[in-house]
Amino acid sequence: MAKRNKQLQGLLGPLETDVMEMVWRLGDATVRDVHEELRNRRDLAYTTIMTTMARLASKGLLERDTSGLAHRYRPTVSREVYAKSTVTSVVDWLVQSFPEPAMSYFVEKIDDSGDPDVLSALRASIDAQRSDEDD
Repeated sequence: MAKRNKQLQGLLGPLETDVMEMVWRLGDATVRDVHEELRNRRDLAYTTIMTTMARLASKGLLERDTSGLAHRYRPTVSREVYAKSTVTSVVDWLVQSFPEPAMSYFVEKIDDSGDPDVLSALRASIDAQRSDEDD
């Protein structure tokens, strides 16, 4: 399997996403807390959750407090900040790697929105960009 592009390495896998969602919801959690919450939906070993949370800590998304008997984890970024960062990373990668198809898709989505003012604003922005290039 090919390695992901460096800009996309920040994306989380399905289990990492489930764990982060749980920690964001709880705010402060042990491995046991997350395991108990997730095992209702998925058949996962305690050690799998422990390894996943350790990896998320090494990625900088969770902070680990080792002062007590059970390690406690807290998110280092809010869900909203992570979501915005991820969207920015993915969109930047798409536009840099596949500029024409990416932009065509965005224009289609804007056109499908049914708001002609949005498409007009986009055209004006493109025209202004072209005008700046001509100067």
